[in-house]
Amino acid sequence: MSSHLRRFRGLAIALAVLAISAGAVFAAAPAFAPVAGPRAETPTATPDPTPAPETEDGDEDGEDGSTESPDAPETAEAEDGTHGDLVSEAAQAETPEGFANHGAWVSCVARMKDATTLEGIDVATCEAAAALREEAKAARAAERTLEKAERTLEKAERAAERAAAKAARAAERVAAGKGNGHAKGGRN
Repeated sequence: MSSHLRRFRGLAIALAVLAISAGAVFAAAPAFAPVAGPRAETPTATPDPTPAPETEDGDEDGEDGSTESPDAPETAEAEDGTHGDLVSEAAQAETPEGFANHGAWVSCVARMKDATTLEGIDVATCEAAAALREEAKAARAAERTLEKAERTLEKAERAAERAAAKAARAAERVAAGKGNGHAKGGRN
């Protein structure tokens, strides 16, 4: 039995490590909830409706003379001016003339980070913005290439300085009569 254990010791160790690491992976994995089933359909807590406050003029039917309906969406949330709201507005709007499809229109609006309204955005402005983005991308690439060239130049200068210092040390050894500048057992 001990000869089998010695022969397959590496395999036994590998299996033990595999079992331990698999246990650690399964222990760290999050618990996934099923997509369908009783757990997925549990209702969320909804707040109980509160009764409307009594008005002083005695309206019993709840009308206070305002024209706003209680189901109307709040416009403050839709008009907060974020870029995402503008893209959402473009997604819900009709596709303007000149765009290949609705996705091209929404993509154009999404790429115009500085736009605050949909007015004035057409095919020409999208093409101009795309050209500016390409120019900026090319400028960044040129800048990276220049930085890389500068680093390469600095590296070459350092290597030249090291080689010059090494040659100077070798020349000093030769001048001092300590050999031909090579280590013991070196070239003659």
